[in-house]
Amino acid sequence: MEAVRLLDIVKQIKERKLLGFLGARNVLPKYGFPTDVVELKTNHLTTKEASKVQLERDLRMAISEFAPGSEVVAAKRIWRSRGVRLLPNKVWEEIHYAVCKQCKRFHWGYAETDVPPICASCGETLSGNTEMKGKFIVPEQGFVAASETETPGETAPQRTYASQVYFTEYRSSKDDQDEEKELVIDEKLTSSNLTVFTGHSNHGWLALVNNGFGRGFRICNWCGWAEPVPLTSGIKDTNKHNNPLTGKPCNGGAKPYHLGHRFMTDVLEISLDGKEKFLYRRSSMMSLMYALLDGASDALGIRRDDVDGTLFYKDFRKPPHLILYDTVPGGAGHVERINNKLFQVAESALKKVSNCECGEDTSCYNCLRNYRNQFYHDDLQRGMAIKLLEVMLNK
Repeated sequence: MEAVRLLDIVKQIKERKLLGFLGARNVLPKYGFPTDVVELKTNHLTTKEASKVQLERDLRMAISEFAPGSEVVAAKRIWRSRGVRLLPNKVWEEIHYAVCKQCKRFHWGYAETDVPPICASCGETLSGNTEMKGKFIVPEQGFVAASETETPGETAPQRTYASQVYFTEYRSSKDDQDEEKELVIDEKLTSSNLTVFTGHSNHGWLALVNNGFGRGFRICNWCGWAEPVPLTSGIKDTNKHNNPLTGKPCNGGAKPYHLGHRFMTDVLEISLDGKEKFLYRRSSMMSLMYALLDGASDALGIRRDDVDGTLFYKDFRKPPHLILYDTVPGGAGHVERINNKLFQVAESALKKVSNCECGEDTSCYNCLRNYRNQFYHDDLQRGMAIKLLEVMLNK
């Protein structure tokens, strides 16, 4: 059965459209050929509202907003996701993964044996992080809405949020070997106290996973019905469900999966080497990263939502590297502009965090915080960002 599934995946890859394939690998501008847009299917329903709405999202957003159990408000109704769409003669791409609990490095492979037992950065045993370990499917065929809809009330729609974005590797395609990225010294930001290395690539692969509140999702491989795994999952009722498209009982077996997505975009890697103790604190490097992103937005006129960042431990004995990336599908050259004017970006970042009126041991929406990084709000401190920026600028 496993061999048959793998042959089906190979067949799907061969049948993919050429423009979509070239867009996914940055040969063509992906924003002109969107390939990762999926929908929450509603046109199988007979209600009047179902024919009026067209719910589509980029796959990075869809695995949160359209995940089974999540709710979306449109046409004055609440639409609840009831399954992962499965087209005839198609299968989902399955990827095994594990995130290190210590340094948050992302490990992945097409087979369980491809994921190492210990972290490549810090040597931590990967079996300890059970919430961020397992197998995820890529729901590239979209999702299916439940037949029941509701009128919006005062409570916010339910949503299962995806985890943070992780940097994985450099490679020109999914099946090529990893590429070694050589970083070069930024002479303008390097001083006796700090050495700054940078490197830009169009072939940076990142990943994110929705683990369904840490328990995953039960998904039927026959009809696509799905739900978040409940806290107390029973044995007798695990297979009882209806086909979300037809509403008829389905006898297919539900298996536990996470939802995930891997994508290529433009990436800027920044490495800092020095004796400053803040370089080794994850919270301070996170604060520096978001300060630089805000500084780039102000100095270069880049929409803040078009760039984002994550930390990457290449070697846990050294400070984490900053990974800045374009959120525009396939990249739009923003991080390359940041790389070319990093000194100007750092000056703009220092000005912004220095002029904020919140306490230096915290942060606010005027300096470091935004909607996307709310998971890290308690860790962000503008005083840490000021200190590191002053060292970078030799002030």
